Amino acid sequence: MTATDLGAGARIGNIQLAAGVRVSHFWTYMYASLICIGMMTNMNFSQPYILAEHLGITDPGVAGAITGRLTGITEIIALVLIWPFGMIADRIGRRPVLMLGIGLIGLSYSLYPWATEVAHLVYYRIIFGVGVAATASMTATIQNDYPLESSRGRLVGFSSAFNALGIVFATRLVSALPKWLQEAGLDPVAAGRYAYGAAAVVCFTSVLIFRFGLKGGVPESSHKRPPWAELVKAGFRQAKNPRILLAYVSAMTSRGDMVVAGLFVSLWATMAVKAAGGEAAVAQYQVFLPFAVMQVFAVLWSFIFGSILDRINRVAGMVLSLVLSVVAYGALYFIESPLDLRMLPLFALLGAAMAGAIMSGMALVGQEAPPRERGAVIGLMSMFGSIGIILAAGIGGVLFSAATPWAPFLLMAGAQAVLTVWALLVWLLAPGGSR
Repeated sequence: MTATDLGAGARIGNIQLAAGVRVSHFWTYMYASLICIGMMTNMNFSQPYILAEHLGITDPGVAGAITGRLTGITEIIALVLIWPFGMIADRIGRRPVLMLGIGLIGLSYSLYPWATEVAHLVYYRIIFGVGVAATASMTATIQNDYPLESSRGRLVGFSSAFNALGIVFATRLVSALPKWLQEAGLDPVAAGRYAYGAAAVVCFTSVLIFRFGLKGGVPESSHKRPPWAELVKAGFRQAKNPRILLAYVSAMTSRGDMVVAGLFVSLWATMAVKAAGGEAAVAQYQVFLPFAVMQVFAVLWSFIFGSILDRINRVAGMVLSLVLSVVAYGALYFIESPLDLRMLPLFALLGAAMAGAIMSGMALVGQEAPPRERGAVIGLMSMFGSIGIILAAGIGGVLFSAATPWAPFLLMAGAQAVLTVWALLVWLLAPGGSR
């Protein structure tokens, strides 16, 4: 047992939890990892159905532009609020902020399928954006609160595996329900409303689960709450550490990765099927398979890579994840259709790359950020992630509409290639500790 293991809490297999963290807290957080990321990702995945069936927008150019704009609006809201939520959590605790976030996400799901014009979607995505800001900042912060340093990589891997399973669950729930309900006799609009309503019920139920299952209070045993002014400065002050700065910038590409995969794979499939005279519900149902393959391999890689991160230099781990991402996103150039089953191995590689990119950044910032300022630091990191989503969705939407469907993926491959060079320099010049 190392010095950092003194005062340890419960143990889950080979994961050693921090003092005061119980087994019930751990498993409730795993449930949060399952639900929160799934519901955040599914909004982008399922949106083409709303555009096509509820609003009658089937032109790929128009749909691509609207998709990019809606996602950009959401992320601007998140960009403004995600850091303040991190600071609030350092003052009042993680649990109430996470409860607020998932509740607002549920509200947006309950409203979304009732939109009759694009302007309505904008209003509902603003609500969704506030929920995403609170939820994303808290799941990332709790992920670094609960483990001891010696187990950080393994817990991040465990959490990332539940993230991937949550995406499979959420996309299956909303992608399959409209098809099943239409086969049962409902019209496409009613089927969409029931599907989104089911997602809303899951979110509202989660509010209660978080209230009674997560650890309350602020993370420090002294419960001394940092002054607001100190928290505002903390995130930028910590950026003087080259490894934290690298983690900040990596959040731009890793979050951009997720939005490109979530938005444009589904949109690509939906527009292709509609152009051939098919139904959006069929496209959503069919595209679930490549999406599920992505997440299954994300789960497998999460467990493997989490263990690797606890054994190698964390900057080296980021270099490894970035190289994998460059290869995976660049390979999408060879896909003619996301519904072509011969392309499933490339989606498997894409899933592993997405999981590794997020894990390496979180493990690195968790290692480097002081516990007392961790909420503010991770909040600022999440802001960088929001900037990445805005750029990926905005530029990717333009490229999708004006060029070819695989263009947004090559955009991300190029961005990751540049970051790989930066990460190599940090590894050589300022590698930090091995863990």
